[in-house]
Amino acid sequence: MSDDTSQPFLFPAIRRKKIMADFDGGRITSDGGVLLLAAAERRIGLADRLARLIADP
Repeated sequence: MSDDTSQPFLFPAIRRKKIMADFDGGRITSDGGVLLLAAAERRIGLADRLARLIADP
């Protein structure tokens, strides 16, 4: 594992509020992609759309 250090990412201020993202959360789960798929499923019915494309003999 590398010892890279990350710098905070600054966004433009909104109503004089400073906005900053920091990516030094350490080790994270690989399940983040599942959260994205779940959001897509809720929004557009992704599983149903894919199921219609697969032939069921």
